[in-house]
Amino acid sequence: FYLFKMKVTVLLLTAFAKLASSQPAFPSYTQQCRDDAGPPFLDDTPGTLYHDGSAAFPVLKSDGSCANPLQSACASRGSTKTAYLEGPIQCNGNGWYCRILVDENWPPQNLISDLNFGYCNLTETIDDTGFDQSGHCHGSDDDSTYYWWLRDHWFRGYNGRLRCCCNWNEGPDPLVAGRIVDRCDFRRLVTPGEDINQCRDANEDHNMSFEGGCNPSFTQFQLNQPIPEDEDRCWEVQRFGFSENGDGDGDG
Repeated sequence: FYLFKMKVTVLLLTAFAKLASSQPAFPSYTQQCRDDAGPPFLDDTPGTLYHDGSAAFPVLKSDGSCANPLQSACASRGSTKTAYLEGPIQCNGNGWYCRILVDENWPPQNLISDLNFGYCNLTETIDDTGFDQSGHCHGSDDDSTYYWWLRDHWFRGYNGRLRCCCNWNEGPDPLVAGRIVDRCDFRRLVTPGEDINQCRDANEDHNMSFEGGCNPSFTQFQLNQPIPEDEDRCWEVQRFGFSENGDGDGDG
């Protein structure tokens, strides 16, 4: 019986190993640059995730399903939390943008020191082109950068409510049209062929951030009104960001 049990155990382990090897690695290569916050990605213990044990949790649709750009990730990544905090997102090549917003129920840690945008429906933003107290905005024209930006800002302690949408520079109402925010930082793609040791910071030194301000053709009619973002291409995470105590398992 003992030998039979051992054989069954070996067969099961072999089957699981084959299944794991058949799944594509995610992320497929590292885009972590020298100035990115947090532990080195290549030192991660296999099977662990940067957000394990955290209080973060995804905001699902009313029927319990995942947001449209994350439905494929929710089906393949094992949990909705992992899908929302890692991806891969599906924005049809139009890029993405995220805002980290102050949440009175989640200590902001280092977020307040790097607020960088104003909403284009606020009088403060229209009257003061330097107004930047609405939250922290960051995006990219490449979907694969999503994981690397989230991981970096997570470990920077930019804690709050995370709201992301598709369409940085393409698609309906892209961020660079100046309807949503007056400015937004940019993370560039680090290609597989680059020497990652030569990348200091993918968030800087590229002159690709959006600095165009709010488009007057929008501000004239949406002032003090909700900005009409399409929920079909947006998603949210509550209690985003690193906390020393974890403050909950947040699994989903």
